Amino acid sequence: MKFAVNYSAAAVELARAGKIKTDYFKCPAWQDRLAEFQAAGAIYVHLPLIVGNGNGDAFNHETRRVADWRAIETMLAQTQTPLVNLHLAPSAKDFPDLPTDSLKPAHVQVLLERAIRDVQTVVQRFGKESVIIENTDGTEEQLRAVVAPELIRGVVAATGCGFLLDVSHARLAAINLGMDVADYIAALPVAHTKEIHVTGLQMFAGEWIARAREFGTSEQTIALFRNRLIDHLPMTDADWEFWAWAMHELRAGKWGAPWIVAFEYGGVGALWEATTKRDVLLAQVPRLYASISQK
Repeated sequence: MKFAVNYSAAAVELARAGKIKTDYFKCPAWQDRLAEFQAAGAIYVHLPLIVGNGNGDAFNHETRRVADWRAIETMLAQTQTPLVNLHLAPSAKDFPDLPTDSLKPAHVQVLLERAIRDVQTVVQRFGKESVIIENTDGTEEQLRAVVAPELIRGVVAATGCGFLLDVSHARLAAINLGMDVADYIAALPVAHTKEIHVTGLQMFAGEWIARAREFGTSEQTIALFRNRLIDHLPMTDADWEFWAWAMHELRAGKWGAPWIVAFEYGGVGALWEATTKRDVLLAQVPRLYASISQK
């Protein structure tokens, strides 16, 4: 099992200086910057693809268009990225007839049928062993049913794809559903896990808003996250306690055989550059790397 950290200028600098170690940098799928990313060392790309709207294909939320598979295949080959990741995160606006807060089986079934339709198209193109779906956090822009464990299990069972377990998303979803985090994760298709993401959870307020403004983040983006518990931030004591439990589950063989665990801290773009701090990378990357190495 390998370890990755989000690509950032600070992380690359520290890795080159031998102050942190990572097996891979996890990078956005930006063709115009791939050469820059690859100059840092081994990388893989994380695709901005959403499924579940029922359009019969994956949707690129960055380009706002259906996935350009030729371009994606080129990037996958260029970076030797082994898996095609999909976010099971349809928007509520695509389901105007479904109640936003409903968890009724009939409403979950509507989402399931549409998600299967989308994922199956990708599976037919790449093979079920090469496709993974990622659980979302159940933000205000999504239907509550999107984080229902039976939905996620159903997609994996019907299509044969693998699972990308984002434990921070799972924690936020459990909070939104009023469930115990361990119970929620146990209800997900964790036996099919092929990749894991982890970050810290913190309120986006105070220092983080100030730093976001300093780095030129738009007020619209700041308003989207203001006073919300979000991921992609440094690990706190509570996060380390949770991660110790997560590693116990992983070592016990309950979470499949993931090829990589990615620390999704830091990144590129104004907001994620604002949240990237060298002292956090220096302290937390080695600690996480050590925990993975002991698997």
